[in-house]
Amino acid sequence: MGNNGLMGKFNHFAEKLMRIAQFQMLWVVFSLCGGVILGIMPATVGLYTVMRKWMVGNAENRSFVKLYWTTFRKEFWKANALGFAITIAGVLIYLNFSLIRFSHGVTYWFLLIFVFMLCILFIILLLFIFPVYAHFDTKFGRYFSISLLIGVSFPFHTLLMVVGNYGLYLLFMTVPGFIPIFSVSLFSFFSMWVSMKVFKSMDEIKESDSVKKPSKIKGLFQNNLRPVTNNKGNLDSST
Repeated sequence: MGNNGLMGKFNHFAEKLMRIAQFQMLWVVFSLCGGVILGIMPATVGLYTVMRKWMVGNAENRSFVKLYWTTFRKEFWKANALGFAITIAGVLIYLNFSLIRFSHGVTYWFLLIFVFMLCILFIILLLFIFPVYAHFDTKFGRYFSISLLIGVSFPFHTLLMVVGNYGLYLLFMTVPGFIPIFSVSLFSFFSMWVSMKVFKSMDEIKESDSVKKPSKIKGLFQNNLRPVTNNKGNLDSST
């Protein structure tokens, strides 16, 4: 009995690893379809989208490939615009960081603190932007504000994501052979797993009747914010 239970858990774990490896292969293929430069962002959006659908209970191989292709095609330019905006933000932060060495006295410390805060916000943005993009159907600009709001409002999950991603980085540095098989997809799996817990907490906040007067954070979560539906790449018909 114990052996059967252990074997069942092992098989379940192996199936998950195979699925993650499959998603990694799809990410590589679709990145190449976009000529790498234009393919990475829509392929990454597709990766998080199928990862989300997998986590909400869909397990059909054919539907994953179809969903990946549909998302890649429909979100191609929007995803690249997302990547362009993130790149510009990163470059601006780097330029501000470069200015620090030319500063002295109070100006130096002011710029140092300012850039340090920008770096923290940028890291939060990178952690949540793709899960938020895959999960919510909203205006383009709101993906950035929602990602930052979630990261600040759920510090434990943000810290968990930082520590977990750093742990995965150490794993891949220790065993480089895992990089072509699991690297991007495993980061995506962990980030989406943590984010889904955050989204569940947000739903509980939204549905809570314990507070008569909604808080500012609760109001921001409720304001025109809804999970994806069929009108965004047929992402999920169950939410």
